[in-house]
Amino acid sequence: MKKIMMMAVALVSAATAFGQDNLVKQALKSKSNPAEAVKILTPALTSSETVDKAAAWGAMSEIQYQFYSDAYEQMVQNQFKTEKTPIDTVGMYNGLIEAFKAAFKCDEYDIQPNEKGKVKPRYRSKNQSRLLPTRNTLIDAGSQFYNVKNYEKAVDAWGMFVESADAPLFEGKVQKDSTYYLITGYASFAAYFSKNYDKAIAYATVALNDEATKKDAINVIVSATKDQCKTKEDSVAYFNKLKELRAKLPNELSVLFAINEYLSAPGRAAEKEAWCAEEVKKTPNEKYVWAFLGEGQMNQQKYDEAIASFKKTLELDPSFVEVEFNVGACYVLKATAMSDQLAGATGRLTPENAEKVKAVYNDAKKYLEHVRSVDPDRKKANWAYSLYQVYYSLGDQEKVAEIEKIMNGN
Repeated sequence: MKKIMMMAVALVSAATAFGQDNLVKQALKSKSNPAEAVKILTPALTSSETVDKAAAWGAMSEIQYQFYSDAYEQMVQNQFKTEKTPIDTVGMYNGLIEAFKAAFKCDEYDIQPNEKGKVKPRYRSKNQSRLLPTRNTLIDAGSQFYNVKNYEKAVDAWGMFVESADAPLFEGKVQKDSTYYLITGYASFAAYFSKNYDKAIAYATVALNDEATKKDAINVIVSATKDQCKTKEDSVAYFNKLKELRAKLPNELSVLFAINEYLSAPGRAAEKEAWCAEEVKKTPNEKYVWAFLGEGQMNQQKYDEAIASFKKTLELDPSFVEVEFNVGACYVLKATAMSDQLAGATGRLTPENAEKVKAVYNDAKKYLEHVRSVDPDRKKANWAYSLYQVYYSLGDQEKVAEIEKIMNGN
């Protein structure tokens, strides 16, 4: 009896497995009605009873491709018709995307060793010949979805184009050319707008490898990482990502500016000074690093150090008006702080100390007047109030009145 029961179970299992594999044949017979065929085939894809998963996924790829080919054929016919037949372009492109996905899944099973330990793919050639000629259509699909702000589907389409370049199914048949990197960049944009930040960063990281897409890729990585900052730990991770990019791309100013933006937040002046102090050792001829170092020092009231850093910037670029203004502003702040310190509790300066303060204001005057001469409309630096402070402190009433008119818009 026990033997009979075991045989019965075996027969039931075999029948179940046969039934699942038979769904593949049924689905392919219904291929002219792709929606019905997909419905028939789907259980075989997930069932553990399906013996030939490669056949099941291969059939699914063929059926999904039918969605695309039917719609595409109708599109071609419409060119010769007065009354056009409506085309489901979304369904058409979805079918193509799903056909690629299913073909890759088919290939996973198709290249598994058989019972003799040999690899003899049965569907690879068929899948290649069907899908390779339509791979560039994935670009059109992505554009279609992106233009209607369906960013998730745009990621599916462009992402499939990108990922197919590394798919074993197409090994040796796809080149990573300029188009590949361009679409990788597009995929990163679509992923970013769909808030799929991990994919956005992943695609953008690939796009870094091409000069034409590098700058946009940096912006995506920076923005996607920054947008995820919710906690202090996130902010630290963001800064670490920026430093990683800086090390990899030392000549990309957009990365340096992003670092400066991060370090310019309230409470980070000391951190900014420390980072810039190390960075100038690595890039001593980068004017912006010296300028940012000066800002960090200036915001900590380290005026002499800031002035020295700003002057180093001007050695590298004498026309850097904003930095020249910062030198003058530092001298004003230094003179004000010195005056308060020297006056002490009495609130009065001795003649000797007054001359010391006056000398610092005169240093400020030299720089600020030059800034005024090269930037009279204050487009780069708003020098008016600082220069007003200088003239007022030096007792030059004529100049004070002149600057007051400027500040009042006269």
